[in-house]
Amino acid sequence: MALVGLFFVVPIVQAVTVSLSGWPGVGPVEIEGLGNYAAVLASPEFYHSLLRTVVFAVVVAFGIVSIATLLAAAVSRRVRGARIYRVIWFIPGIAPAAAVAVYWNTAFQPEIGTVNAIAGLLGLNTNSALLASPSTALYPVILVSIWSGVGFAFILILGGMEQIPVSVYEAASIDGASPARQFFSLTLPLLRPILSITATLNLIWAFNNFTTVWGMTNGGPGLATTTLPVLVYRTAFIDGQFGEGSAIAVIAGAILLVLGFVSLRITQSRGVS
Repeated sequence: MALVGLFFVVPIVQAVTVSLSGWPGVGPVEIEGLGNYAAVLASPEFYHSLLRTVVFAVVVAFGIVSIATLLAAAVSRRVRGARIYRVIWFIPGIAPAAAVAVYWNTAFQPEIGTVNAIAGLLGLNTNSALLASPSTALYPVILVSIWSGVGFAFILILGGMEQIPVSVYEAASIDGASPARQFFSLTLPLLRPILSITATLNLIWAFNNFTTVWGMTNGGPGLATTTLPVLVYRTAFIDGQFGEGSAIAVIAGAILLVLGFVSLRITQSRGVS
């Protein structure tokens, strides 16, 4: 409880206090009222960033859990090279987020980037600048976030799959259930608690993702990839408006609590049907 209070409760209290002030970054914090919240809620930029953040978090969480489940099912079924795949699919998850962001930023550059080089080998356009266009910049960030997050989810889901008794599948096979029917009627329902926790964790992590977004695009071009964490950073540390930045962070935290609660309620275990 002491650790929770020190590293969780105290920072929240401080963030709320700063959000009620016009603190410039130095000197004492003097509470001035709800002006920062009124300014944030009246800002179109906030709502644009909120929409971007929700879309980004939901798509990334869904993509990670879906791909990790399929990979875990393949390894659980002992496909050829399963032992090697356990290591290969986990490697992106242990790479430093900043290094991942810098690499993929370079990889998506026109002409010289790895992505465009591969596209050239396939006879495709080698001059695409996905990160430079407001209409496409978010897609590479989503793909990279899914790529780097699948490894951890894969380990969690695979561990859950390997705890399912073999006798359950043997009985289903005797009854004539195909592997696909076993996967949808047995594996997924039995994994529902683990899938729920994994999806919720990845939703939270994606919602709070700053390093990948900032490292790849700096929130640009324009506001195309400006998620709430990026908006908080820009407002507080670049514009020097710490009170307004803290207000955005507090509102984002409240929204995240609601999303996490709803996600858990929707995906809670209902047993095997």
